[in-house]
Amino acid sequence: MKKSGFTLIELLVVIAIISILTIITVGQFQTARKRANDVARKGDLNSLSKSLQMYFADFGVFPDVDAITWGGTFEDSTVSPPYVYMQKLPRESILSIPYCYKISADGKKYGLFAQLESTTDIQCANSYVCNGNTYCYGIASPNTSLTPTGDLL
Repeated sequence: MKKSGFTLIELLVVIAIISILTIITVGQFQTARKRANDVARKGDLNSLSKSLQMYFADFGVFPDVDAITWGGTFEDSTVSPPYVYMQKLPRESILSIPYCYKISADGKKYGLFAQLESTTDIQCANSYVCNGNTYCYGIASPNTSLTPTGDLL
């Protein structure tokens, strides 16, 4: 009487192939998740950049660093009702390094900084320092450059 079924070797080969495919899939998923988080960070800073430029158009200077409360509302409360530039400012919720905002002494230039998860991102090639933290992604006001120390040129 002939028994049909799989041998132990055949089962081990199938389990090994499934394991390899699972490892590859999980690795790709983690990379995709990091990239998605980084796209969200860049989008957050781009939105804030536009809000800052609207504020500059109204007042001729960018707001003080103290006026930016991450997670709060960015508004001009000197008028009634307050004019809202951004309903809710972004807040870094995954990495331990918060977003950073700095302005020049004359209030005419700003820099926004974030740390990206995907260090292979082409926009994460630089290194900036802001408030003692090191960031790899920065946005500057129009006609402004960022130095590695986070200074605004």
